[in-house]
Amino acid sequence: MRYLSVTSMLLLLLVAVTGCNEEAAPTGNSSIENPNGVLSKGRVIHHVSLGGADACEAFGLPPGCDGNFSLVANEYNDGSVSGQWQDTFVGGGEGIHVAIDCINVIDNGAIVGGVITHGTFNGVDLSGLRAITAVEDNGTSANDPPDKLSFSFIDDNRDCNNLTLADFILLELT
Repeated sequence: MRYLSVTSMLLLLLVAVTGCNEEAAPTGNSSIENPNGVLSKGRVIHHVSLGGADACEAFGLPPGCDGNFSLVANEYNDGSVSGQWQDTFVGGGEGIHVAIDCINVIDNGAIVGGVITHGTFNGVDLSGLRAITAVEDNGTSANDPPDKLSFSFIDDNRDCNNLTLADFILLELT
């Protein structure tokens, strides 16, 4: 039985090594340079990410009292946008998941918007509605000011490219 396991592992390794070739690997170049479009959207020109225990501490409440928040988005040099954010509301059973299709990077902040792919609030299905939020990165060390996050605004059809960070109340995160 042990011999069969070693043989199986060697066969899998051989298939993995010989099954790949350089032609199949995506180049990371834009679709103009890569006409087949193999997993390539072009270069990432903006990357936005934030995650944590939501904004409870801004109100003097314990971390995580309003669920949690995570966001990751990329804007590519061809203007396309991809990403997602999850805002889980208190109790863990409700919240929204958003497919990001708009990014507006302003200095060290960003406004992002997209379509809610699934989610509920007070038992109401929010799927298909648009949502928008804003984030601000204020450094990487404990000595820097805290990063900031706005609320997730639901059924908000504003174009994130027409907004500024001043259009949002940004709450400090730890």
